[in-house]
Amino acid sequence: MTIRDTEAVASLQILAAIARADGSVHNDERKSLAAALESLDLEKPLAVDELLDSAKVIDVAGELTRLETPEAREQIYRSAFFMAYADGSCTKEEQAILDQIAAATGVTAEQRASLERLFVGPNERNSLLPTRARPIDDTEQRAAHVKKEILKYAALTAVLGAFPIPGLAIATDLGVIALQVKMVRDIGQYWGHPLDRSAAKTMLYGMGLGTGARLAVNNLAKLLPGWGSAVGATTSFASTFALGKVIEKYFAADAKIDLAVLKSDFKAAEKEGKATYVEHKDEVDAQGVESKQTLDQLTADLNAGKITQGEMEQRLGEMAESRE
Repeated sequence: MTIRDTEAVASLQILAAIARADGSVHNDERKSLAAALESLDLEKPLAVDELLDSAKVIDVAGELTRLETPEAREQIYRSAFFMAYADGSCTKEEQAILDQIAAATGVTAEQRASLERLFVGPNERNSLLPTRARPIDDTEQRAAHVKKEILKYAALTAVLGAFPIPGLAIATDLGVIALQVKMVRDIGQYWGHPLDRSAAKTMLYGMGLGTGARLAVNNLAKLLPGWGSAVGATTSFASTFALGKVIEKYFAADAKIDLAVLKSDFKAAEKEGKATYVEHKDEVDAQGVESKQTLDQLTADLNAGKITQGEMEQRLGEMAESRE
């Protein structure tokens, strides 16, 4: 399933309309969207300033007519929904655009309710994933352990990144975010800096990860020509690896480095992460084969409504804990 570049651009214009719907674009939204746009491989790249130019009127109805393939029309509501809830809530102006998209593309009430359960989520999605991490005083032992943990989480998120769920790729994206939050908290624990879930998520946001804007654009990217399981595995591995590296640096400096300063380090670490993925690809593939039956069952249960997204994320946390 792929969409054309013209459809991707039209979709991005609609996402920009949602970002601007309440009359202003928050700095966090701009940063998140800019980071997410970097993941798209368009023939003519779009700059975030061009996309969010307040002087430009965006004709949402007109952009919707440019979405001609079933894949593009099906995807736009999901991406728009993630964008509308990028800051955790949806304004009446954003909701009006969501209603317009739903009416134009035939989104059903059941599909809308399904997204609300996944993204807005039940209360258990805010629970902490299990952790056995404890402070390690010995410098060499801690460094070796953290390195091992980063590779473990990078590999598991790579498996999720390569695992397709037709129509519900967001479920694995949210699973990746949950594992990244858990990794940040675990690394903090090893350094003697316990974090709650909110603080850990703030660190992800600082790197442009885990936001509604990132989810919105990444889900579009998955429908562009050239995207496949290999790309999904590589990008998930690299982002998790890079996050682990910069978070370790943060705690090594006694949590006194501004997260904004770490952003440039994150980009360099992502390149290192892609190279590291190549080195460990056979191990990741083996984990994928080993995990396939469990992931197949989890996603089947999720689709059937037997478990919630939060329960799925709890199981993923347990899978991470079981890997040494």
